[in-house]
Amino acid sequence: MHRGVRWAIAVAGVGVSLSLAALLRRHLASEPRATVAIAPVSDAGSTDAGSMPVEDPEDPRTLEPSRLGRVHVRTLDPWGLRPVPGITVALVSEGRPRRLHPEQLKTDAQGMASFPKVRAGLFTVCAKGPRHIETCQMNLELSPESSHTVELSMTERSTAAGR
Repeated sequence: MHRGVRWAIAVAGVGVSLSLAALLRRHLASEPRATVAIAPVSDAGSTDAGSMPVEDPEDPRTLEPSRLGRVHVRTLDPWGLRPVPGITVALVSEGRPRRLHPEQLKTDAQGMASFPKVRAGLFTVCAKGPRHIETCQMNLELSPESSHTVELSMTERSTAAGR
């Protein structure tokens, strides 16, 4: 493959990743919601359908168990030694279109958040806290009726207190 084509593909990939991170950051900045009002989504007439996540028109929590898996997220300090509680976690499926999972959860005292009903397939998990930089892990594969555990290392924002 020509070097210029590879460069263009890499730049496009970074652009899509940054767009996904911006959308998740906006959703993580708000308080977690117990339920989400879901409106039908249509890709008709869109030339770039699926590039930005949409709210899932088919709530994964109501799908057949044979199409779902479980995702457990554990947030840890940068050294992986201590759990970090109070971190907001969100999931996005990487299918077409990308679907934002209807729940956002906060990690408990052990740094855990569990999504018991997640649509099987590729997904991205992102976590952000009031004092922590957003951290994402992309292209995680979840099989139907399986369980996947993701550990995210959370980095604290620097403060101006010591300056």
